[in-house]
Amino acid sequence: MMMPIFQQYLLVIGIFQGLLLACLLIFGSTLSNASRILGAWCLFLALGYLGKFITMDGELNGFSPLIGFSSFFPALYAAFLYVYCRHALIDRAFTSFDLLHFGPCLLCYLLSIDFFLSPPEVKLAMVLKGFPLGFLGNLTTLICFALGFIYLGLSARLIRKYQRQAKTTLAGFNPDIFVWLWAIIILDGLIWTLKLAGVILLPSMVLIILADVFVIVFIYGIAMMQWRNPTLFKIEQLVAEPSDGVDSFSIDDTSARSGALDDSIRSGLLQTVKQHMQEKRSYLDNQLTLSRLAEAVDVSTHHLSEVLNQQEGKNFYQFVNEYRIDYIREQLKLDQSTKILDLAMTAGFSSKSTFNAVFKQFTGLTPSQYRKQLIV
Repeated sequence: MMMPIFQQYLLVIGIFQGLLLACLLIFGSTLSNASRILGAWCLFLALGYLGKFITMDGELNGFSPLIGFSSFFPALYAAFLYVYCRHALIDRAFTSFDLLHFGPCLLCYLLSIDFFLSPPEVKLAMVLKGFPLGFLGNLTTLICFALGFIYLGLSARLIRKYQRQAKTTLAGFNPDIFVWLWAIIILDGLIWTLKLAGVILLPSMVLIILADVFVIVFIYGIAMMQWRNPTLFKIEQLVAEPSDGVDSFSIDDTSARSGALDDSIRSGLLQTVKQHMQEKRSYLDNQLTLSRLAEAVDVSTHHLSEVLNQQEGKNFYQFVNEYRIDYIREQLKLDQSTKILDLAMTAGFSSKSTFNAVFKQFTGLTPSQYRKQLIV
């Protein structure tokens, strides 16, 4: 069956952009692991669109032996979303365990092995009739859609966990990160819903084309943003520690350890750090990270993290944010008419919502309540 011309143009755009973004994200020298995962996602998406052209005119051609090769790529897309979300926020190394998420897609291919081993003319005839067919065909279709919604739920659960962890530990992050992530989840859910409706209401070319439009906007929009900013969704100091195969989250990687330094050394290092913070006021820098502070005081990030956890009982952002809040409180005492948001930005906070949350956790009051208290 001939593909509508609009859909052909749409797929050509999807193929070209997908291959271009895949190259930029996979082979870039300064990109993150999340970027490369997203690049692989773009590559498979482009190949998936390319696969639709093989049977476009309903006749055999030089690419006919590849008929159906991209049939179960949607199962890959579902896993890619979850794996991308996991790596985008913590930028950890890709492991062999991550490959397990792509196992169900391989299962779909194994269940349809008879189709893929058939001669091209047989495969073409089956595709024109609406492959996949029969019980195994319906089973593989069910697996693809089940994976789509299962991984959608897992991704939403993961993002909620990261969001709660970042807030409760006062990590220095821009809350807009999670606004974007939730928008991604909602759009992905809309795409899978349209795809499912397109199958149930077969044939429904309008829904299929609309879903393809959303897919291109969805994946390639994220890819462009990730390419421009490799740490787009990353929260500094948020790390995952494997424990019996389950991720547990913390802010500093030594928070639960007894420490490699003795008390006297930790005490001396802490005084050095505090002196640096008071004299250089580095907390006013909204780009300050654990590694940058460690470099400034000439200690390793491991030892600095240990000192803050063991000696102060705080993670890095709790330590730094306390200086920021103290600075703002002092400035408000000197001049109650100063705009609070201006003070927050000067003190090193990157967003109003982060500042408000941190200020209330340290003082028990909102910034406005605190200023009114000073005036009274």
